Order: sequence, then structure tokens, then C-alpha cells
Amino acid sequence: MSHGRIRLAARAALVLGAVSALVAAAPLNVAVAVEPPSTDAAASPPDGPPGPETPMRKDRGNCTVGGVLPNSDLAKPPPPAVALQLEQAHKFSTGVGVTVAVIDTGVRPQPRLPGMIAGGDYVAGGDGFEDCDAHGTIVAGIIGAAPAPTDGLIGVAPGARILAIRATSPSYTPEGMSSNPDDPNSSRTAMEIRTLARAVRHAADMDAQVIVVSVPACVKVTTPVDQAMLGGALKYAREVKDALVVAAAGNSQGIDGGAGQQNCADNPGPDPSRPTDPRNWGGVTVISSPSWFDDLVLSVGFVSPDGLRAENSMSGPWVDVAAPGTGIVSLSSTGEGVINGVPGQDGQLVPIAGTSFAAAFVAGEAALLRSRFPRMSAAEVAERIIITAHSPARGVDNVVGHGLINPVAALTYQMPDDQPTRTQSAELELPPPPPPPDNAPKQAAALAVGLVVLATAVIAVILVATGTHRKGRR
Repeated sequence: MSHGRIRLAARAALVLGAVSALVAAAPLNVAVAVEPPSTDAAASPPDGPPGPETPMRKDRGNCTVGGVLPNSDLAKPPPPAVALQLEQAHKFSTGVGVTVAVIDTGVRPQPRLPGMIAGGDYVAGGDGFEDCDAHGTIVAGIIGAAPAPTDGLIGVAPGARILAIRATSPSYTPEGMSSNPDDPNSSRTAMEIRTLARAVRHAADMDAQVIVVSVPACVKVTTPVDQAMLGGALKYAREVKDALVVAAAGNSQGIDGGAGQQNCADNPGPDPSRPTDPRNWGGVTVISSPSWFDDLVLSVGFVSPDGLRAENSMSGPWVDVAAPGTGIVSLSSTGEGVINGVPGQDGQLVPIAGTSFAAAFVAGEAALLRSRFPRMSAAEVAERIIITAHSPARGVDNVVGHGLINPVAALTYQMPDDQPTRTQSAELELPPPPPPPDNAPKQAAALAVGLVVLATAVIAVILVATGTHRKGRR
């Protein structure tokens, strides 16, 4: 054998050994469970005068205005009010003395929202009393509308005060904002998450006992956005100011267009093959924020008033409970009257529906509880809402969580004296993130194969060289 062939054989042996070593060192292609970033109240943005991060330009000449669908009988109580037995719940509490912050598209003042508080405007500057998208006013009406002889509408907590904060508006576009496709933190979604963090901190510092975020921000797991600031604000609100944050889970199929939730999409349901991850955090592909900060937020999906699951309610392992998100009747953003429809994509009125409005019902229930039990902590209120919900027949799932809320049960439920209060995360029994994949067996096997291949190749080289040497002696 020539010296060239010997060198080729030796080189092949080295390559095989190197490839085996690389295989041993390479990580397994296993999905890693989604885990919210660690939260630190120190990461919360400082409170300051509300205002946009960058100048905003109004795109629409006319603001969105809702209306009344044909053949509607608004004299009757809306279906959700009947389903939730609000008349019975109001015998125990009406939310008097509680302030609910509505972080949304703004809230238009009107006689049926007495005592409204100006929380500020992060879109165009101002007091938060402008609603060009007919969204935040609907949410506020569900929570706190006072009754009137003209119709059957009454809020879940008509005695509560509404703190109006405008944090987003699809009617406005950032001016001079250059989005770098290689930097997800330069996107509008990232800007809205930062704005949300500022709004949550501001609401907490204005002593809101309940904060509802009805317009979630959705991002793909593959396009991560830095959310440490929001996590800090949520932790500050819950643990420093004892405020309960209620968040809409998101809508997955384009409904509730006024909320601008274009990135929201369903996540896989529980995977029986992963018993250590019963809610399937490891299968999450789209994050709904702030809902995914599960220990700090009460996340809400939506159902019909009679409890039927909604196909449009975004699923995820963070969903805690569900509330009615259809059959909605609420206040008009014109400042007077009631509506049950909003313009659809073709401009025609469509029924109001979505998790935004389901979250409003839960925020109202929280206000009822905080009024009736003023010494109860935010964590205890969340716990009570969860454990008194109507349990789904199939058990806790990623669409309705622990089931449809039950305000009357929550207001009258007696905790056993010897039962310690559990936190929300303990009730949900969410597993810790799965441990990183154990690559030791794979690495050992690959290393062993590599060593065998390398040894075989070296022996082959030696034999070939020896044979060549012997031939030379002959």
C-alpha cells in the first residue's frame, strides 16, 4: 500500500472519530417546555405620566361605533347576566368601594359609569376617556354599568369604580418606528408589551384592587420578545400592591377584531404521553401575554352563556377559568345607549364576542369578592374564583381551565377552618418545567461507537502499514 493510501485511511479514521464525538455532544431535538421569564418587581418600569413610547398617528377619520342587531330585545337581561345569576349575586355584593382598572382602548364616560377615574392615555396622551375602537367601553360596561329603566343591562359590579387607562388602539399607528425583522423587540407587539407593563404599574400605583387586561399580546415561541419589564410590573402589582390582574386568554380565529390580536393562535392540548406535564407547557407554540405569567395572572377563556365551549377561545396551559363571551350587551362608546353589535370586516354589525368580554365578567366577580371580603388577598380571591367554578366534565383543560365561573358560589363559599389558603399556582398544580433531556446514555453510546470506529480504523491502518512493511522486506 502506498503512503498516500495510508494517510487516507488515517484521515478517515480521524473523521469518523470526530463525527462520533460531535454526535455524542449534540443536544437531543426535544421540545423544551415554555417557561415564563423569572419575575422581579425591581424590573418593573417606574411609574410616570402616561404617554406613548413613540409618537402615534391616527389612521381612521371616524372612530368605530357599535349598534343594535336586528330583532334584538334589549329590555330583557342579557343572557350572561341570567347564566351567572347576577341578580342573586347582587344580594351579597355590588362591588362598592372597589376600583377596577380597565387597561384597554379607553373608556368613554357616561351616566351609567358614575365615579369614573381618569387613568391616562398611553396612545395619544390624555385622560383615558377616549375610545375610538368601541372596545374598552364595552369591557367597562360589563363590569360596572349601573341599571336603567330603558333596558335590562346591569354590570357585574355596578357599585365599583372604573379606572380608565388607554394602552392600545388599532386606530393609531406609530410614527417613525423602524421595525428590524431580525430584532423582535423592535416590533409593535414588543412596544405594546412594554406599554402594558407601564400601564399595569400605573394602575397598581393608583390603588386599583382589580386590573383587567382585555387586549392580550401574542408572540410566537420562535420569536421571543423581552418581557422582563412586564413580569416585573405584574409581580409588583400582585405582591407589593395586592392587586388582582385578570387577563383575556386571546382569540384564535380573527373575532373581536377591535382588539388587534392577529398573532393569537391555538396551542396543543394536553398530551397523555407526557404525564409529568399535564397541561402541556412543552407543546406551546404561541404565547399569550400577560396570561403566561400564570402565577401572577388569572387567565380567562370564553364560552357561550350556557357553557358551550367556543372554538375561537385561544387555548393554552395558563387558562384558569372561563366566562360568557357571547350574547354580550354593553354600553356604547358614543357615551349613551346600549349596544350588542360591532362592525365586522365588511362594515356590517356582528355580535360582540371574545375573551376580552369574558375577562370583564371575571374582573367584575373579583370586584364583588373584594368588596364583600375586604381582608381577602388577591391570591385568595383568585383561589376562590377557581375553586367555585363549574368543573368541566372532562376535567381541567386548556380551553376553559377549571370551568365556567359561578359568582354566587364564590360569594357564599365557606372555606374549611382547618384548610390553609392555597395560592393559584398550587390549586392548578402546574408541574415544574420538565428537566433538561438526559443526554448521558446517548452520549455514552455515541462515544463508545466512536471509540470502536476509531480503534478499528487505527488497527486497520496498523495492519495495512505492517503488511506493506513486510512486503517491502520481501
